[in-house]
Amino acid sequence: MNQHSTGKYFFATGLMAIFIISCAVTKPSPEFPEITRVDSRNISIDSTITPDLELETFLQPYRVQLQEQMSEIIGHAAVDLHRGKPESPLNNFVADLMLKRGNKEFSRPVDVALTNEGGLRVDIPAGPITLGKIYEVMPFENELVILELTGAQLITLSKEIGEVGGEPIAGMQLEFKDDLLERCIVGGKSAIGDSLYYLVTTDYLSSAGRTRFKILSQVPRTLLGISVRDAIIDEIRELHRSGQAVTARTDGRLIFRRRSP
Repeated sequence: MNQHSTGKYFFATGLMAIFIISCAVTKPSPEFPEITRVDSRNISIDSTITPDLELETFLQPYRVQLQEQMSEIIGHAAVDLHRGKPESPLNNFVADLMLKRGNKEFSRPVDVALTNEGGLRVDIPAGPITLGKIYEVMPFENELVILELTGAQLITLSKEIGEVGGEPIAGMQLEFKDDLLERCIVGGKSAIGDSLYYLVTTDYLSSAGRTRFKILSQVPRTLLGISVRDAIIDEIRELHRSGQAVTARTDGRLIFRRRSP
């Protein structure tokens, strides 16, 4: 299916969904009788669906404007920034900029950062970075939040990070042996159980009802009103203005060891 057909299908589907929902919540009237039955059928999306010329004419100016905006070059990558576990250049780049932004926006020093590798959807190849590429990397409206954790809670979180094979982190070093946490280093020192630490993460990871990283929904949190995507874009633009390319590397912040047989 081509791009035009896809746009037509989803636009029409969206209009129909809005119409059905509005009818469902509107009281019956002579003009809008009560809906008692809704029939549906599957429609194959393939080359047999032809573009609607009137709809295409209507959408074209918006499509051109969007393409121009998404094609803007906001920076350059000096190296390939790829995802991966236990750590990777893209993971570390995003976690580092989250920690930097958290310290800029929050009233107290932020110690560590955490996000989820699954939320980073594509790699960034070396070369020009467009605005559209960052929307591909982070298509979600995840917002930065600050959480207050005790050292004991941070250690519990660190153990879970090990159980999933690592996640993007900054500000701390975690070392595991046979998936068991052996060291949790924050600011060059082992985490202390009754000390307070501030963590910048996302509203997604700290939302209630999650089974993974459940501790994040059980502690005080402050919303920063900044999306992760905007934080990434701002960091790349700032580097570009100062004449710097985007670069990142793995540095041993997540270490997994196996005991000798």
